[in-house]
Amino acid sequence: MMLRFSTLDDLARLPQSDPALSVITKLANGLFTEALPITITLMQPDDEAPPLADLCRAEDIILEGVIEQENMFMIALHTDYQHSIVLVIPNKDWLNSELYQCISDNLYH
Repeated sequence: MMLRFSTLDDLARLPQSDPALSVITKLANGLFTEALPITITLMQPDDEAPPLADLCRAEDIILEGVIEQENMFMIALHTDYQHSIVLVIPNKDWLNSELYQCISDNLYH
């Protein structure tokens, strides 16, 4: 199940050994001070990728960009209802090929 973080206190749910901790902490420290509501979501190996790949085609969600840092993809999304979402997806071999292609097509170089 994807882990969701909306406040700095939520970071306590992420194990200290998780390789995404550094990236998510940096994101949270920078983004949770913004005026707009933001959710950071961490994809886990058992999460279903096809619904995420659908985000590349959704009409009510704007994919603002994808970057890779510390072997993690960060996908910035903005919804029509003024909520921002940052998906953090480990660059691992368990990624479904459709989702990986969506990420690659939008990766900022």
